[in-house]
Amino acid sequence: MRPSRHEAGENRVARKRAARRRLVEHTAADLFAERRYDGAGFDEIGARLDLRGPSLYHYYSSKEELFLRTVENGHAEVLDRLRVIVARDLPAEERLRLLFVEQAIIEFRDFRAFASLFLMSVPVPAIAARLAELRREHGQVFRALAGEVAEQHGVPARRAGIAVLLALGALGNLHSWYRADGPLSLEAIAAEVADILLQPFLGAE
Repeated sequence: MRPSRHEAGENRVARKRAARRRLVEHTAADLFAERRYDGAGFDEIGARLDLRGPSLYHYYSSKEELFLRTVENGHAEVLDRLRVIVARDLPAEERLRLLFVEQAIIEFRDFRAFASLFLMSVPVPAIAARLAELRREHGQVFRALAGEVAEQHGVPARRAGIAVLLALGALGNLHSWYRADGPLSLEAIAAEVADILLQPFLGAE
């Protein structure tokens, strides 16, 4: 059954509103990453969108809500991509390598503000607590698969746990040194990074 004209109109409005919110959140992510939480506000975000800052209150009740929606929705998009890889019918070792590749591409190109946002110190206890939850959830995707690979290769669990922390720290710092005009393509350097990060989970082989 086809939707009525009224329903179709409502759907268009909802899609338009959702697209505007995504644009606002992507813009906010970049600004928060550049200026930190305290240095960014509705006026600055609105200016980048050619909007008046107060108009953002049509979408978000406060800067706190905008920041939370930005990190939560970005986190959900990243986890969806990572979980697709975890679910693939491939050996655990190859899936872990592909996780590192995917996260590197996210950090290099698709969501360059990711690490800055999720590692940010925010002077709002509720937001700080939520960021800690999201970091744990993101890290667990890597820890679970890395533990499986390490066990297969006889790497002690504690050593594998430290290796995961080091890998996540390295991935979170990629944006600080990656250059798009460097000698390697994005895909090539992501593959190099993944190969290096995978080694500690393979033991002495």
